[in-house]
Parts: sequence; C-alpha cells; structure tokens
Amino acid sequence: MSEQELSIQPAKVTLAVKLFYTVVGIGILKTAYTVVRHLDVRSPDFLIITKLISYAISIYLIYLVGKGKNWARWVLAIIFVICIPLTILPFFELLSHNPINSVLGLAQLVLYSAGLVLLFQQSSREWFDQKKTD
Repeated sequence: MSEQELSIQPAKVTLAVKLFYTVVGIGILKTAYTVVRHLDVRSPDFLIITKLISYAISIYLIYLVGKGKNWARWVLAIIFVICIPLTILPFFELLSHNPINSVLGLAQLVLYSAGLVLLFQQSSREWFDQKKTD
C-alpha cells in the first residue's frame, strides 16, 4: 500500500467500527428490555450503573480503534475471547425462557465476530501498523 492509502482509514475498519457501535446499541436495547421485564421484581439500579460503565468503556475503545490505536483493537479481541463462554453457554437455556434477549445476544455475537474479522484483515493490519509509527 502507498503512504497516502495508509493514511486513509480502510473501509473494513470503518465498517468494523460501525458494527461495534451497533453491538453497543443492541446491548442498550437488551438492558432496557431486561430492566422493564424485571422492574416489579427488583431494583435495576446496579444493573443500569454497571451497564452504563461498560457501554462507556466500550464506546471509548471503539472510538480509539477508529483513530488507529492498535492496543484498543487487541483489547476488543481479548474481551471477545473472555466473553465467548459467557455468551454461548447460557444461550440455549435462555432461548426457551427469553427468546428476544437470546436472539439479540446472538446478533451481538455475530456482529462483534464480524467486526473483529474485519479489524484483523491485511489492509486493516497495515493501517494499524502504520498508525503505530505516526
């Protein structure tokens, strides 16, 4: 790739960032759905606070990925590896009890996976490597 091509964010990185923002948006929908469903049973304050913190951190990491921070790309990959068992294992059990939440979680997993694949493609890697030297 030429120097000018490397200075422009690859389309794959742009799409990955959009996918990650979509994952956060779906997470916000899932949280709202869970809060409304359980409002009469328990206080949602702790759930809302923890989710707001995790969404804020996620949005910040996604922003940094869009700016070419290679370490943020790797943090998103590590988060994915840690969260895979936490997502897949309860999926089948929850599917029968709460299909909407399960389908939204599966959509998040698919979109997150696609975003990571895009971030680790050759053109994306070259762009991140070039950004490290800037």
